[in-house]
Amino acid sequence: MKYRLDLHLHTENSPDSRLTLTQAVAAAKRRGIDALAVSDHNRCPDAAVFARPLRDGVLLIPSVEYSTELGHLLGIFLQEPCHVAGEESGRVRFRDAAESIHAAGGLCILAHPFELTRYKETEIAAQIHANAQYLDGIEVFNRRATKKRKNANALAAAACEGTAFLRTAGSDAHTKREVGGASITVEADALTLSALREALFSPLEFSCGKCRQLAIAHSQFIRLRKTHACPKAYCRWLLFAAVCLLRSVKGVFQ
Repeated sequence: MKYRLDLHLHTENSPDSRLTLTQAVAAAKRRGIDALAVSDHNRCPDAAVFARPLRDGVLLIPSVEYSTELGHLLGIFLQEPCHVAGEESGRVRFRDAAESIHAAGGLCILAHPFELTRYKETEIAAQIHANAQYLDGIEVFNRRATKKRKNANALAAAACEGTAFLRTAGSDAHTKREVGGASITVEADALTLSALREALFSPLEFSCGKCRQLAIAHSQFIRLRKTHACPKAYCRWLLFAAVCLLRSVKGVFQ
């Protein structure tokens, strides 16, 4: 059977999301998504996700997203909880995160590697090559990745060429409306973690919608609220939100 997977999603356990698992599952069902990778920032899923992954017909894939000095690293299809020294601080060492993910039986996927424009494309490509031994794959479709660098997903796909890397896709959803915004379709014998993991090595189809600029502004606002930010931070956010609005309006007419 064919199944659609959204392999990157954040819940209320992330500092910039208020999306509950129940809301995520409901949104997935509405949009024909069969499995969701629950990949909160620097936090392994609750034990309940490992114990009862199937929720109302939607399979929850235990995952995590670590912030490292080399960018964001997804650990998907974890078989047990994983923890990295210093994860409470919000950033960990890339190598420590990769080793922890592998020790927990997960796959290491470099998330939206070309999203940030402060690094040259050649610099990012060189870092991927230098750390290939720790990686199982690259996220080649991320709905939020194109917020600054329009060809970020294309560059990620190009980085996979000539390698044995898995290619994955995820919405990077922080809100209900974003769930399923990017997905990968696979063919598997059953809707189980083991079957879907194996099916990743023979993907059938990728899908990715346009970046929702205002959703990004919304998630940043949630972060400010959750962290009790100072008034100055809210002022900076207003400028950021205005830029997101302009980008959103510009995208309508392109």
